Amino acid sequence: MCNIHPSRSSVGVVSLWILLFCTACLTAVATATAVAQSESEAKGSHSDDDSNRARTRRPSARERAAARRAAREAAAKEKKDAERRKWLARLEARGVEAWPEDVSDEEHADAVAKSREMIEEVIDLLPGTQLYETDHFLFTSNMPAEQVIPYAASLDQMYRYMCQLYGVERGEKVWLGGKAPIFAFLEKHQFDAFEERFFPDARQSLGAVANIYGLCHLSSSGEVVISCYRGDDPHDFGQMLVHETSHGFIHRYKTKARLPNWVDEGMADLVGAEMVPRSKAVRNRELAAMQRLAAQPSLGGMLSAERIVDWQYGLASSLNRFLLQANREGYVRFIEALKEGMTWEAALGEAYASTPEVLLAHYSRWIGVAGLRP
Repeated sequence: MCNIHPSRSSVGVVSLWILLFCTACLTAVATATAVAQSESEAKGSHSDDDSNRARTRRPSARERAAARRAAREAAAKEKKDAERRKWLARLEARGVEAWPEDVSDEEHADAVAKSREMIEEVIDLLPGTQLYETDHFLFTSNMPAEQVIPYAASLDQMYRYMCQLYGVERGEKVWLGGKAPIFAFLEKHQFDAFEERFFPDARQSLGAVANIYGLCHLSSSGEVVISCYRGDDPHDFGQMLVHETSHGFIHRYKTKARLPNWVDEGMADLVGAEMVPRSKAVRNRELAAMQRLAAQPSLGGMLSAERIVDWQYGLASSLNRFLLQANREGYVRFIEALKEGMTWEAALGEAYASTPEVLLAHYSRWIGVAGLRP
């Protein structure tokens, strides 16, 4: 039996080849791993560079301007909201209710639909009656069209004047529904029939008051309705129409608080005279009041009266004119203070830094009547 054993030399050769083969394999794996890692790091580096570039990209001029505008608007809104919260707190302390700011489109639509229903009923009951629609009013009348148009224009002018005076922003809806209904009749009996049909309670409460040919009906829910008849003097009618409508405007201004009667009536006469300068009604009443004061230097308790009497209308417009001419901005603050629920004495101190005694003394000198008493 013959045993064959490999030689040492052959074993060594085989081992060497195995070693070389393994070394080559390990080198190839290491190389591939290094390449893969390098590629991965390169990709990560590019991704980081892109991310950094995205993070450091400067906004455009338009974007910066938009950001500044948004910041200003946000700050202005926050300031306005804070001021309104303080204002509402003052109203609450005085038991005054503000008109809501957030009247919906549906609520406005319901209000104007209610006005149109009344208008349609009047048109059906009184043949020849027509609706003349302006920017801010639903003017319903049986007067000739050529007479109606100037009156309607004076009302829109009054609306713009009062918005400018009291700083009401453009586009803000003063009237509930956006447009106030006005009913202007040719004859007194038509005016009486309208009042009896739609406002019988008001008619009874004013039954003893003479010479009424225009009324402004005010509701705590926000509705305003003006009714009147033409009378004999077209210019005086125009003044009265503006007078009554201005009552509605100030009723709808900011809060439900009512002005003292002498302020309310005096201001309404001033606005009417301003819008219809050809009317001499206000001027004549003021002249008559001054003649009376010259003979008897007393306001006759007008400043505390719940309702002023006929001769005091001229006195009320004259006193309001004095306050307005003395300080226009002060007069607006005076009205705003009254709408916040202040007494007229406190409002006078707030707006003019004055007292009733000082007011009376200055007004006395202004009209040239010495020793004027309240």
